[in-house]
Amino acid sequence: MIGVYGANGFIGRHLVRRLVATGHPVRAVSRRYDKPFIEEFESRLEREEADLRQPIAMASSLQGIETVVQLVSTSSPGLGNDHAVSDINENVVPHVEFLRNCVKAGVKRYIFLSSGGTVYGPEAPVPTPETAPTDPISSHGLTKLIVEKYIQMHGHVDGLEYVILRLANPYGPGQEFRKGQGLIPAIFDQYRRRLPVRILGDGTARRDYVFIEDVTDAIVASVELSFAPQLVLNIGSGETKSVIDVIETIEDVTGHRFERNYVDARKTDVTISRLEIAQAVRVLGWMPRTTFREGIAEVSANMAR
Repeated sequence: MIGVYGANGFIGRHLVRRLVATGHPVRAVSRRYDKPFIEEFESRLEREEADLRQPIAMASSLQGIETVVQLVSTSSPGLGNDHAVSDINENVVPHVEFLRNCVKAGVKRYIFLSSGGTVYGPEAPVPTPETAPTDPISSHGLTKLIVEKYIQMHGHVDGLEYVILRLANPYGPGQEFRKGQGLIPAIFDQYRRRLPVRILGDGTARRDYVFIEDVTDAIVASVELSFAPQLVLNIGSGETKSVIDVIETIEDVTGHRFERNYVDARKTDVTISRLEIAQAVRVLGWMPRTTFREGIAEVSANMAR
């Protein structure tokens, strides 16, 4: 049984859909479910409501689970360092307790989605391999890194199998705009409302954007690894796009031209993030398949449905 924690989120929905379609037994765990999720999956999976900050409910949800996919996070790179204490309370302490309960419950494999864009820091080589120093300058990246270390600790001490996926910037159909997180859904939200786009800095900051189906491929490959893994892997597209590139691609696909408002850049953002993905390609037998323009076109088409 695979437990998908954060199943009602953007990545969670796509992952659950893929796992169910390929015949994997799934227990979806989320603090709430909306009607479309319930209607889509109905009796095709087990469904539980539990919050990561409710340790008893979370521990109960682990019965019979062999593999955990942990997608839960309330943190966001866009929030900067204004909520560092809350980040610790909401995204470190509950994760540490949950990990301990996983070991107690006999969970065999733990798959955690970390942040490839924030754990390395501004001095990282480009492209950035998994062996690069980890010096995050944002609370979001630091909390992800701390959780990574606890996972590795349980791997060493308790024999927990794990795959830590340091994920680039995921995007795709069904990604809702949340303030401070996600350039692409933010731009599409402005497109839907026919409002100007806000550009941090001069728009030349470059990021690695990876399509959601490619992300799902990597997670499923991690679930299905035939050996006992203890791995840290970058998951990205292998290329970068600037903010201006992203806007111009969306303009090209939609035929809409945005008014642009420039504001000061955030001090907690790095100027470029590009992940070296050769290790994931080799170990997982995985490869990103969707070009950036294809992905943007899919997002646009989904909005029109």
